[in-house]
Amino acid sequence: MKEGPQILQWGVKVFKVLAWVILAIQTILGLILLVIGGTPIPVGGVDVPARLVGVLNCFGAVIYFFMMYLVASVLRVLLDLHGRHA
Repeated sequence: MKEGPQILQWGVKVFKVLAWVILAIQTILGLILLVIGGTPIPVGGVDVPARLVGVLNCFGAVIYFFMMYLVASVLRVLLDLHGRHA
């Protein structure tokens, strides 16, 4: 029965690390595209400027960070609830 809380504790750590790694990597790549630019990128048959893709990449980094950190927080709440009832 101890396996459940251990998996949740491991999940909290994994999702927090993933949140920060995703934020760092995607923001860096977005800023590189924003500064350097490049050839337009075809998206759905429309050529989108590389700098716009860089801005959207930075925005996506914030959204992914929020989602991963939210999952870690929900797991932390589940652990707290389990600890109160045990």
